[in-house]
Amino acid sequence: MISITRFITGPIETNTYLVSNDKKKCVIVDPASGCSEILCAIRNGPLETEAIVLTHSHFDHITGIPELMDALGDMPVYIHASEARFLADAELNGSLWFGERFTFAGRTKKLDEGKQRIGSFEFDVLLVPGHTPGGCALCIGNNCLCGDALFAGSIGRSDLPGGDGHLLISSIKKKLCALPDATVVWPGHGGRTTIGREKKSNPFLI
Repeated sequence: MISITRFITGPIETNTYLVSNDKKKCVIVDPASGCSEILCAIRNGPLETEAIVLTHSHFDHITGIPELMDALGDMPVYIHASEARFLADAELNGSLWFGERFTFAGRTKKLDEGKQRIGSFEFDVLLVPGHTPGGCALCIGNNCLCGDALFAGSIGRSDLPGGDGHLLISSIKKKLCALPDATVVWPGHGGRTTIGREKKSNPFLI
């Protein structure tokens, strides 16, 4: 049994997700700064945190990594290989816009397209470039955690370094719209939606 809990973190209200199972294991997806509520949920579980998984490497999805590791100990960080240079460059990851100059120099593990086991969880990883070069969606059960690729009624911006608007729309239509209509979409910002709803009403996809 998989459970997904949303926490709103960081300066621009990023959705950070806690994915857990009935074995009391969890992974954390896209942690921005300000993870106190997430840490409370993990401790109250109590849950064993097996990994941090990043859909992409913009600052508002990565700045919570040190806070989590300080509290929970070192753990694997998964990200697509095309995103690695963004982690090490404050201009590319956008943290300079907010005067933070945040980089992450820790070791990472490759997030590859296809079925991938991360700790106790098996994800279907979809490569959905366009918002960033190696942006990924994480599918598990009837759920898709899609980062900043697709939103309720909108799509991710493509005017940032490494962005490509035509590629983003093509990626969404080819990879995400191929999922069952009932798939619940958990985006990087804002509320949930479904694939079926976006195929019918998202102005960027019709």
